[in-house]
Amino acid sequence: MSAAVASPGRSASPIRDPLLTPLTIKHLTLKNRVMSTSHASGLEVDGMPTERYQLYHEEKAKGGLALTMFGGSSNVDVDSPNIFRQLNVGVDAIIPHLQRFSERVHRHGAALMVQVTHLGRRGEPYATNWLPPIAPSPIRETLHRSFPKEMDEHDIARVVKAYGAAARRCKEGGLDGLEALAGGHLFGQFLSPKTNRRTDRFGGSMMNRCRFPLMVLEEMRRQAGDKFLIGLRY
Repeated sequence: MSAAVASPGRSASPIRDPLLTPLTIKHLTLKNRVMSTSHASGLEVDGMPTERYQLYHEEKAKGGLALTMFGGSSNVDVDSPNIFRQLNVGVDAIIPHLQRFSERVHRHGAALMVQVTHLGRRGEPYATNWLPPIAPSPIRETLHRSFPKEMDEHDIARVVKAYGAAARRCKEGGLDGLEALAGGHLFGQFLSPKTNRRTDRFGGSMMNRCRFPLMVLEEMRRQAGDKFLIGLRY
């Protein structure tokens, strides 16, 4: 995967494509800079990445990429229902699936990571457990047209712990890391003044609006340990 360029009076020297050079992030060295980003493949079974789901990503690893990410996205708690063919990282039952998944991908020299989320106000109140969606503020959601319940301190503490537990499951499943999704999901709903109109310590200033995501990232780091990559898709 290299090319040689010769000039008069000089010997040929290899030029290597930067995309094919290794990249080290903390303890993990990726063999190149080619990756597949998180997306919902529609191959899950009851929220679990079963064999067909795993084989889809294993083929990418066989093709030579350094990192394949899945989930797109994976729900961390019961009031973030599976309405987009997502995975459920909110239960321990997923750990054995992740362990087999990791083994499949790692044997080809590729890394494996997942995207996790809480839908917040994007949740569907009539799906799965029939729980009301929650959000920083009770502002009507545009897709399902429901009014979310404004999260109190108990809700916030519960969801923070749920994110941490999800990170712990991913670590025990042998994954190399995860990314938390912001966008229009719960992280992004706290960050944006359009969906966060709180007047307590979680609303108002930029620092206050960042408080919930930062608490989540700290809890994920606490439960997953330092030898696990944690990122943010913003």
